[in-house]
Amino acid sequence: MAFKHGVYTIEEKTKILAIRTVDFALPFIVGTAPPGAPVNEARLVFNYQQAAETFKLNDDPKYTLNQAAKIFFQLYGVGPAVFVNVFDPAVHKDDSGNPDVSKVTASDVVGGVDAATGQRKGLELIEEVFPRFGKIVGIILAPGFSHDSTVYNVMISKAQNLSGFFKAVAYIDAPPDAEKPTDVVAFKSAIGSPFAYVLDPPVKYGEETHYLSLHAAALTAQVDANNDGVPYESPSNKELRISGPAKIYTTQEANYLNEQGIATVNRMFSGYQLWGNRTAAFPGNTDIKDSFLPNRRMANWIENNLIVNTWQKVDNPMNKRQVESIVDTWNIALGGLKGRGYFLGAEVFFLEDDNPLTDLANGIVRFRINYLTPPPMEDIEFILSVDVNYFKNLFK
Repeated sequence: MAFKHGVYTIEEKTKILAIRTVDFALPFIVGTAPPGAPVNEARLVFNYQQAAETFKLNDDPKYTLNQAAKIFFQLYGVGPAVFVNVFDPAVHKDDSGNPDVSKVTASDVVGGVDAATGQRKGLELIEEVFPRFGKIVGIILAPGFSHDSTVYNVMISKAQNLSGFFKAVAYIDAPPDAEKPTDVVAFKSAIGSPFAYVLDPPVKYGEETHYLSLHAAALTAQVDANNDGVPYESPSNKELRISGPAKIYTTQEANYLNEQGIATVNRMFSGYQLWGNRTAAFPGNTDIKDSFLPNRRMANWIENNLIVNTWQKVDNPMNKRQVESIVDTWNIALGGLKGRGYFLGAEVFFLEDDNPLTDLANGIVRFRINYLTPPPMEDIEFILSVDVNYFKNLFK
């Protein structure tokens, strides 16, 4: 050590780490855009003007990204979003050789990785969002194609294991030919994932017909924004920016769909509301973190935040200071969220039983988090009882 004479200072690292919360309503939307738009490129867009300039958007309803941009940026005022256009005018042509967006198939939406070039296409481009933009997708959409089993299975697969670390939710529309509630239930019976949210029917905005999945996702983002980005509140029973549903369900039919894990549209007094708290896991899976959409999204949000904010600790020395730093950081963070009503309770532990010596010797450290996020008050009941003793008030 060099000779010193005087007064010097030494800075130690702060024991409690700052927490950067993850924006969890970021939509990843695979769809179609007018000719001239980039093809099979993930683009992060923050407002309607940017989306329109990037994807050559117009008012033609046959292009699904036209609809997505209008719904997110103009009707609900939420953003940003990641758009992917899979319509290639050089490939998708009619018999006369003219560009034809109707030639886009479910296979185009699913995409994949080109074996020769390594280029990703379609839904596979979701893997580029975090490394390119530093953002984590929260909702996966493929309007016009999500009812196809080859598409929704990939959407769900991505939602439950995104980039090897993160989790999201796939918003899935029932097929357009599902006319009756029983048809919708028959479609949904093939989907039982807690990472899926199934919706029906399509909705109207003036003369336009829109996919309910897009409205539900934008409404979800709006509700999150009202809660500082924390997805603890259900979008159900919140007003949709629509003229009405494309087909009317009675409240009894709407509740039947809810009972089968399907969200829909309901009208009680004025306006139309999204109606349904349950993921596609319900009714087969009644675990609170899997069956309720806000609880599933909160579980995803917690896990994604843990990964993002604890990553800086990876490969640090395994000592008491490091362990206490992680425990104290997250107990303070979760305590603050509890105080704001986002958790009913949450606490972090480092327990001997979770950390056998053989794992510690192999560099594996486990922390346990016990938590509870509030479920939606889906069924509110009042118990009324007549008390004849109140007759005594006549004599007072």
